[in-house]
Amino acid sequence: MEVEHFSHPYHPLILINQILEYSCELVMCSGCEGPIWGSCYSCTSCYFFLHKKCAELPREIKRRIHRRHPLHLLAKPPYKIECYCNRCNKTWKSFIYHCSFCEFDLDIKCAFQPGFLEVDSQAHQFAHKDHPLVLNEEKEYHGEGVVCSVCKEPMSGPSYSCTSCNVFLHKKCAELPPEIKRHIHPEHPLRLLPNHHMICSFCKETCYESFAYCCFVCEFNLHIKCAFPPCVYAADQDQGHQFRSLLNPRSFKSISFTCNACGTDGYGSPFMCTMCQLVVHEECISLPGTLKTALHHHPRIIHTYHPQQCIESINKYCGICCREVDTEYGVYYCPDCDFVAHVNCSREYGDSATETGGENEEEQSVTVDDQFMEPSFRVVREIKHGEERIIEEIEHFSHQHNLILIDKVDDDLKCDGCMLPISTPFYSCASCNFFLDKTCMELPRRKKWQYHENQLILSRSRGPYELFYCDVCNQTSHGLRYKCNVCALRIDVRCFKSLKDSFKHGGHEHPLNLPTDRKSILRCRIGGYGLPPLLADDTEIIPHCSGCCVSEESKVFFKCAVCDFKLGMKCATVPYKARHKYDDHPLFLTYINENDYQPSCIICEKDRDPKLWFYRCEECDFDAHPECALGRDPYVKLGGVHTYRKHPHPLVLVDKTEDYAACDTCGEPCDDLALECTDTECSFIVHRKRGQCFYSLL
Repeated sequence: MEVEHFSHPYHPLILINQILEYSCELVMCSGCEGPIWGSCYSCTSCYFFLHKKCAELPREIKRRIHRRHPLHLLAKPPYKIECYCNRCNKTWKSFIYHCSFCEFDLDIKCAFQPGFLEVDSQAHQFAHKDHPLVLNEEKEYHGEGVVCSVCKEPMSGPSYSCTSCNVFLHKKCAELPPEIKRHIHPEHPLRLLPNHHMICSFCKETCYESFAYCCFVCEFNLHIKCAFPPCVYAADQDQGHQFRSLLNPRSFKSISFTCNACGTDGYGSPFMCTMCQLVVHEECISLPGTLKTALHHHPRIIHTYHPQQCIESINKYCGICCREVDTEYGVYYCPDCDFVAHVNCSREYGDSATETGGENEEEQSVTVDDQFMEPSFRVVREIKHGEERIIEEIEHFSHQHNLILIDKVDDDLKCDGCMLPISTPFYSCASCNFFLDKTCMELPRRKKWQYHENQLILSRSRGPYELFYCDVCNQTSHGLRYKCNVCALRIDVRCFKSLKDSFKHGGHEHPLNLPTDRKSILRCRIGGYGLPPLLADDTEIIPHCSGCCVSEESKVFFKCAVCDFKLGMKCATVPYKARHKYDDHPLFLTYINENDYQPSCIICEKDRDPKLWFYRCEECDFDAHPECALGRDPYVKLGGVHTYRKHPHPLVLVDKTEDYAACDTCGEPCDDLALECTDTECSFIVHRKRGQCFYSLL
């Protein structure tokens, strides 16, 4: 990593992991004049080095010893070769914090808490350096008078210990994070440092613990108990916040603040938690701990004041309004996926609310969501490895034979459920050419879905050549699909699995979201067919997909929360890998090629738009339009043999791209999907997509 540092403006500094020896001499830091042993920033052009911590020192700090003005970091003492530190009265020649108004100087060692420049690890890594600490998960009794070396509390529960020195640490104390952020001090992070009897800035008491959390910019300190109050990290959900009104002084009636519960500005009289100093609106005190919303498919979303501790996902955009979420304040999030939403958005679209806890309420929410679910398969044989359950053989409703679990994949196989290239693990029929990937196998037979009013039923084709049009992507398929028996809505499982509130696509750098009014996506049209409009205002112009630049007729599309990028269902569900007979290697979906000077498709030999997606083989320099690489009907499985009552020989499904034979029913050339006779002496062929031709066989 290369940086520009104010103390060395002539050349950039490069971060190196280990210092090299120069003429068998110690390498000294130009910031603190101390020796360098580990990682540091170095100039490759001249003899200049900085400890990593010295290079990352803040340019401005505030200290109690000099309250009137902030102190600014200088590379050298001002106006002279050396200066005296106003705290320790020692001379100093390197980095110095200086106040130009008062001629006040503070060397960097006096500017920070003792130990800051020496340690950078968790408590268990520097609380006891002499010997390794051994983890004991058992809740054993350590004896009377044995206390933790970090918090000075009696030992109980899981612990780290050194048997040689009789040193003990609670497991939770030994694994304290090296850095935290708290609402009580939102300006800067707090670092875990050895404690030298500092005053806690919250409780105003002297910290007698071995460690404390400190802000090295403002001299703000929190001892361990105040950094982790029980209302913030409560194992028992009954331990809640203790809010108290700040109404007493008249001046507080017009105070302005940002509510830590919902993240919006407030005016008037806030309420404060006496344990952790959270400031909230009066109405946010009774904020529901959990919500159930129709705009998200999991049973519940949970409120948290501390998103950064609860949410591991990089998603920082509201799953309802698609605007950015400030993770410094409270949000609702889903514990099962990366869904996160503003508090006000969640409350507006919440269907029901329950308080956190309540075992019966949680069970009820799951039951309501899953009341129409039932498995689509029956387990025939399974094995167990410890607690892991592996289903080896199943009986699936969509196939007449049992399916067996397979680990090895053939690149040319397609799943008969979603019609996408197969991936491990998958289930295969030993008798015929039928495959199901694990995600399709696990789909429920009946599902109450958040995007449609009625229950959907997982269905299969009545015959190997029964095709249908998906009402979401408007493409032909003959795989598994979900069907509504009320309005005849049909959705292939490929689209069903892709319709999520928010997801990250490889073709765009930001998260993509469905529009807020999800309930209108698949509105039930009783007695009619086809997909109703997505948008509430039917006069709005249908957007163009950024992947293919084609207007999405179904109006089901994903929108970027940051820019004007839109993605239709056709492109959102296109497979990442494809194969074509003109190339021996797999082709991969490519979003941009910086060396694309004369783009053209090798298959059709026509020009490509370099701004649109295409398939590419890097090894062969093979580029192709998606429709050329995938074919006209990528989700139809060709081949297979079937007999029909009105023709004596078996027929096979083919895609006629050349040598167009005339259809035996209508007499026009078959230049698309067709049913062709397998008997070499019989030239019988009929259109498959034309109803009058196909039904002539039945």
